[in-house]
Amino acid sequence: MLTRRHAVLGTAACALHAALPRAVAQTTPRTTPPVAPLPRVKLYIPANPGGGWDQTGRSLGRALEVGGMAQQVDYENKGGKGGTLGLADFVARYGEDPGALLIGGMVMVGAIAVNRSEVTLKAVTPIARLTSDYMVLVVPASSPLRDMKALAAEMRRDLGSVGFVGGSAGGVDHMLAGMIARTLRTDPAALRYHPTSSGKDALALLHSGKAAVAISGYSEFKAGIDDRSLIPLAVSSRRGLFGIASLREQGIDTELSNWRGVFAPGRLSSEQKDKLRQAVVRASETPLWRQALTDNNWHGSLLHGKDFADFLEIEQGIANAVTLMLKLKTG
Repeated sequence: MLTRRHAVLGTAACALHAALPRAVAQTTPRTTPPVAPLPRVKLYIPANPGGGWDQTGRSLGRALEVGGMAQQVDYENKGGKGGTLGLADFVARYGEDPGALLIGGMVMVGAIAVNRSEVTLKAVTPIARLTSDYMVLVVPASSPLRDMKALAAEMRRDLGSVGFVGGSAGGVDHMLAGMIARTLRTDPAALRYHPTSSGKDALALLHSGKAAVAISGYSEFKAGIDDRSLIPLAVSSRRGLFGIASLREQGIDTELSNWRGVFAPGRLSSEQKDKLRQAVVRASETPLWRQALTDNNWHGSLLHGKDFADFLEIEQGIANAVTLMLKLKTG
């Protein structure tokens, strides 16, 4: 029997789906006015090298540099707790740096909620949402769980026996695992989830047998899917993508998308913030950035200015509610 709690959670989850970006292809050039190049940009990536945020940050940095929006781009990585460790470090060290940019996204929004971080995104300036994509569930080729039907049956039998691995606690991978558990009428509080700082770390746990199912963006699993060391079970889009059936198409009424964006320090003047925003928007219009979208199977979903700030406020509220109701925790 559905309880009032289930009804409220369903409403919040649907709102989450609506608030998250759909796949939006950028096919027409924009007309952002030219800006003087920034002498130096520090791109702070609050994750370990090799993951989705690292790929996004370095692709953006190359677009800024090659496109003439920045004379020099430097990078800094600091992983941990869904980007919240890096967020706090960025705010403390670069809070007044007019050339600093922070990569982040829905993973950080969820991590702030689940970790109850003292430093939140209110301490930085939203510049632009850049991309959106969907998550893929995979198992190793040796797994007895050969399809989504087998995984669903095992989760119903004993949810705690199925170890999930993905990004940081409270992030979209964690949320998706909890939403699937709830849709299967199991108790999400029994979910066993191992958070990691990169897709590479998640795959290491998967192949070691310490986790049964991994969740991440398609780009982080593509090589393993192509060489058949990984079996894709489902994608979190409404309809199938990349030749993989969606959860909905396999009878699990759940969908969820991820987004990545960029932020500036909070203690800048309006003019300094606007220069960074214009540089990022122009970088998103370059052929190099459009090629990065294609190469990484990302969907361009540019949103900036007040529109992005409003979107972000809604995201944080929904993440707080969904994290609480799904009782997300690590295990």
